[in-house]
Amino acid sequence: MTKSADQYDQVAAAFADVEAIISFVRENLEWPSFKNLLGDLRGLRVLDVGCGEGSFTRRIKQLGAARVVGTDLSPGMIALAQQAEARNPQGIAYEVQDLAAMPPQGEFDVVTAIHVLHYADTRETLQTMANTMHANLKPGGKLAILSANANSGEESETAAGFRTYRPANPKEGDKFKVAVLTTPPTEIEVHHWPAETISDVLQTAGFTNVSWDLVKPSTAVAPADQDRAARCAKNPTSLTLAAIKQ
Repeated sequence: MTKSADQYDQVAAAFADVEAIISFVRENLEWPSFKNLLGDLRGLRVLDVGCGEGSFTRRIKQLGAARVVGTDLSPGMIALAQQAEARNPQGIAYEVQDLAAMPPQGEFDVVTAIHVLHYADTRETLQTMANTMHANLKPGGKLAILSANANSGEESETAAGFRTYRPANPKEGDKFKVAVLTTPPTEIEVHHWPAETISDVLQTAGFTNVSWDLVKPSTAVAPADQDRAARCAKNPTSLTLAAIKQ
């Protein structure tokens, strides 16, 4: 997954511009929906795989998690996360690790993965990611995923500040580009993995109670932003998945 590391090192170099675009959908749809999925984290151990610059990782710690570890294969993104930790220490450990090749990091109560699985280039890689997440959970532990919606609509993508270039009638694993609408656009290469495929891979890894839902606007969306949030929610760009390790 070296190419994913390289492209996210490039994103890290221009992160302020990307952040200005992605913050709307994150604050108004993704984080509120994911926070509801997480539930009560007080006193728990959480591993955030593919943590990027740590935006969600810090929020997870602020929900009361006792121990939080963030891993990402991009040294540039981990550097940004470590800089944020140095500015405002929260006791989060950040490490450069590739989920497709990562050894067990310990036994956690919760494993989170935010916009990670669409970087799997083959179903075998996707299965390895699922197996690794399973191996890092205690029995009864929870997996919480925020993933790209493989069937998102053009209206929601535009409202969220993205553009996708999926092939016509995409097959599992097909490669395509997503552009964050910075100036010039910031392009990221991803792969097509429907929610049903991800659910099947998780079950093969040993997870049970696999469920998924589309992200929804927060009830706290500002009045001036409600129209845009509603457009983002029409077949939105993201969905949540949850599963349990028995």
